[in-house]
Amino acid sequence: MKENRPNRQSNTQAKATRGTRKEQPSARLVVAYALLQMMRQSAYSNLVAESRFDALESSRDRAFASTLFYGVLERQITLRRIVAAYCRKPVRKLDPEGLCILEMGLYQLLFLDSVPERAAVNESVLLTRKLGKQSAGGFVNGVLRAFIRDGKPLCPGAEKLSPLERLSAEASAPEELCQLLMEQYGEETARRFLLDSLEPAPVFIRVNTGRTTPEKLQKELAETGTAVEETVLPACLRLEKPGDVTAYTAFADGRFHVQDLASQLCCQALDVRPGMRVLDACSAPGGKAFTLAEQMENQGEVVACDLYPARVGLIQSGADRLGLSIVHPRVMDALAPQEDIGTFDRVLCDVPCSGLGIIRRKPELKYKPVAEFGGLPEVQYGILTACARLVKPEGVLVYSTCTLNRKENEEVIRRFLKEHPEFSPHAITQDGEFFRTLLPETEGSDGFFFSAVRRTL
Repeated sequence: MKENRPNRQSNTQAKATRGTRKEQPSARLVVAYALLQMMRQSAYSNLVAESRFDALESSRDRAFASTLFYGVLERQITLRRIVAAYCRKPVRKLDPEGLCILEMGLYQLLFLDSVPERAAVNESVLLTRKLGKQSAGGFVNGVLRAFIRDGKPLCPGAEKLSPLERLSAEASAPEELCQLLMEQYGEETARRFLLDSLEPAPVFIRVNTGRTTPEKLQKELAETGTAVEETVLPACLRLEKPGDVTAYTAFADGRFHVQDLASQLCCQALDVRPGMRVLDACSAPGGKAFTLAEQMENQGEVVACDLYPARVGLIQSGADRLGLSIVHPRVMDALAPQEDIGTFDRVLCDVPCSGLGIIRRKPELKYKPVAEFGGLPEVQYGILTACARLVKPEGVLVYSTCTLNRKENEEVIRRFLKEHPEFSPHAITQDGEFFRTLLPETEGSDGFFFSAVRRTL
């Protein structure tokens, strides 16, 4: 009977093999390095993930790493409250590596059913060695096992917390952010929004109607096994768990681009038509410019501007892939448009903002101090005022943000109307409102705000 034994090698052969084979990092180790980078730097999570996860060869490992990385970021306040409940030492005094390992272990125990409890604990202890913190192995093991023995409570000591503290713990959002949203939208809406932000963000695409139809693309994607849903907009489709959409043949062929429903609804408010001249003042990476060009049937001109040349290059690449010849990228500071740019039938000011509407996509944004938002309305108003000069008589100006902070939204546009009598509100809803706030719970879209005004004088 043949024994199931591994092939034998001499010591020399084994050493040679080990010397030529590059050891691949584990998914958990890569995630730990990525989280430590986020702790030490002010960086965007998507850029950190892209740079770190390329080291993982397996698509399965990359998917696991992405789930764990973004999960820990999203649940950071919840996880650190748990750490504080099980540690004698204050969280702020823990080594970054030890804190990171505990957060990763707790997240696996709480939210990843695919990871057995024993594996979550053992892999966390192993990480202490890989990160050069072997002496912390016993501490990590003790905290995680004590947490399991207690039934893995999501919010230890919840009965002692105020409603604000409890919402912060459950939704993993800073108390000052919870307070801001509660004051502006009420406790129940704030709760629903913050809890919804912990769920995976949906993927919406805009069909390039110059190259295909929504019906044809929907059928093609469905045949690949991708679940496709229609939306309130005919050319907008929602994809369920699509994976890497850039790998689709239809993407490479320029038959769609990725764009959230909220952004597409914003473009609809501009009411563009073929032959118009349109300005997208803060355009990069160009999604709204592409949608506008498609709505115009690639007839007219869409000037798509950004402050940074590299980002302008992204707009050009996207327009080329989609075959949109009327999109003309241009380097421009929206606060100081060049005199030679001319005037436009439609102007879109999708201004820089606090990004509170997209925290489920970029969870690090919710941890920024609310005080940092204070200077944004003046910048936003400056862009709006500068670009308003470029609107033709009877032309329409749309102001938009991806935040829910009313100081950056309604207050900016109302100030503009008060100080610019040459503009009047332009209705964009069935009930005659000139602005609209989108919440994920109502449309499934990102949180978003847009408003339209018309030059009447």
